[in-house]
Amino acid sequence: MNYRRLHLSIVSVALTLLATFCFTTGFAAEGYTKIGTIIPRAASEIESSNWSVGAETMDRDFTIYRHWKKYLGPLGVKRARIQSGWAKTEKIKGKYDWKWLDEIILDMVDQGVEPWVCLCYGNPIYEGGGGTGLGGGMPTSPEALAAWDRFVDAFVQRYKDQVDEWEIWNEPGLRGANPEDAYADFLIRSAEIIRRHQPDATIIGFAMAGVKHSMCESVLGRMKKAGKLDLIDQVSYHPYTYNPDDSYSGVLKLRRIVESFSSDIIIMQGENGCPSKRGSFGAISGNDWTESSQAKWALRRLLGDLGRDIPSSYFAICDMEYTSRRNTKGLLAINDDQTVHHAKEGYRAVQHLTALFDNRITRVKNFSAEITKASGEKAESSHSVFGYQTRASQPVVTIWRSSDTPGKDPKHRPMRIHIATMTFDTPVLIDLRTGRVDAIDGSLVKEESGATTFLNLPIYDSPIVLAERGWLEDEGRLRTP
Repeated sequence: MNYRRLHLSIVSVALTLLATFCFTTGFAAEGYTKIGTIIPRAASEIESSNWSVGAETMDRDFTIYRHWKKYLGPLGVKRARIQSGWAKTEKIKGKYDWKWLDEIILDMVDQGVEPWVCLCYGNPIYEGGGGTGLGGGMPTSPEALAAWDRFVDAFVQRYKDQVDEWEIWNEPGLRGANPEDAYADFLIRSAEIIRRHQPDATIIGFAMAGVKHSMCESVLGRMKKAGKLDLIDQVSYHPYTYNPDDSYSGVLKLRRIVESFSSDIIIMQGENGCPSKRGSFGAISGNDWTESSQAKWALRRLLGDLGRDIPSSYFAICDMEYTSRRNTKGLLAINDDQTVHHAKEGYRAVQHLTALFDNRITRVKNFSAEITKASGEKAESSHSVFGYQTRASQPVVTIWRSSDTPGKDPKHRPMRIHIATMTFDTPVLIDLRTGRVDAIDGSLVKEESGATTFLNLPIYDSPIVLAERGWLEDEGRLRTP
């Protein structure tokens, strides 16, 4: 018997078992050494990025801008979605009070965040003026439609120097509130007003509740027949699913439908979020969510979109106090008076994301990677893996276990990942949720023929990043002890 070989085999098995124990229990494992944490960047320090955050419902005072505005710039997103609030702005026919919008829009711009406006919801001062909240009908009477046209015209003229992205209505198909043909006509008339004042504006249509293929085909078909497809630039959708990775088959089908009408129109994820506790108000609230699982959900949605070249927005920056109960999808928790109680784990996680993934990162379209168990056997779970490179051609890889709803299976497991056509000089492991950065021992990294294999990589249900230490240091993003 070859006792030396037997001894080495026993040691190898022991190390694998130790790594498994350490990873599944959340402790640092042999070969990974903490060297620091990610330093966030404010929006004013970032040129542009894929990221937006939801700042909706201020039109109905479910959240109050002055209570949370100091958290907006430091979050690092470059865009924020707001709703136009016709009923709040025009309480007397023909008279507009812009004070509440001035406070929001001008301050956002000062913080380096571009507001994009969802022109939505009706006004009860006009007969047939439409609904004033989610699932509400559009204006229908001639008087109300003429008043809507005047409001859109005045809004765009007032804010055209600060806003150049306009979305038309919010979830018009929710609960069958608006016929599809009527929405198509409403989209056309509103977009034509915007184009009069801002020919180069980005105009977003649909804001679908979910991913509605038939609605998309119907509305775009009517617009095409009218010769009006050039009025819109983007089709937005709101893909609420408990596991954020479950939505993409429908999303990619939506993209194919849109492309069949026009190669100039893209899809964008315009509203999506996750509660931070059970009993929240709204979509996907029937789960035992926590602040940790919310953070994981947010990162998986935002990075899942980035990996598919989809502009993406997280809903929302702050918890919202609806008339019936609280919506806890915010990254900021609130007190009963709607002031901020604390920044949640998700807020910090998004800060780590925005600090690293901006317009200086490019997706590698021919990226290829294979994940197996640490033993080399086939992985039992599914994973999402995407490759990027910096402007200096440094490799960046994002990885997470995508099988389940975030939080259902939170254990770290040691896995092996083989990455084709990428090599690393001094690789580090970044946990975006916590911001922790670890050096990786050379014994866990094998390079051969322009490819790299990482051994015993701790993968779990939240995104981790493989990157170069030099990239973090050059960017000033690594805080060391």
